Amino acid sequence: MQKGLLRRVPLLMGVATLASTVSFSAAAQQVTDTYLIRQDSSDCNNSNVNANNPSLIGGSMWVVRQTNGGTTAKVAITASPDTTYNLFHKCVGQIGGITTGDEGVGVGVFTFQTSPGILTFDMYPNGAPAGNKFQSVPITVQ
Repeated sequence: MQKGLLRRVPLLMGVATLASTVSFSAAAQQVTDTYLIRQDSSDCNNSNVNANNPSLIGGSMWVVRQTNGGTTAKVAITASPDTTYNLFHKCVGQIGGITTGDEGVGVGVFTFQTSPGILTFDMYPNGAPAGNKFQSVPITVQ
């Protein structure tokens, strides 16, 4: 098995567990999934972020937009072990943090306010070196 695939096995198992144990509110307008890509930087719209290279995928997000404007993001990552990653609503502000375990797997659920439009996220630990930052593939919510 390739090294990159080995790193994603715990993520995939964690993602399956997270997805199977989470129920979404009946008030949800839209459920959208996206990937977190190992990429050091991008603009506010993550216009150059895509999932065309599977070896760069380091996590997944499920974003649920509620009718009241609240948004819930469920995040699963495989990254550096025993590290806290700060999750940001790109160019808006910090949402929260996810701490990975000794195998580098971390999950978190966050709720925040958004408006309809393009949503983008980035995630990285304090003082993150190159290669330890993630950008989300942009998603559009109504």
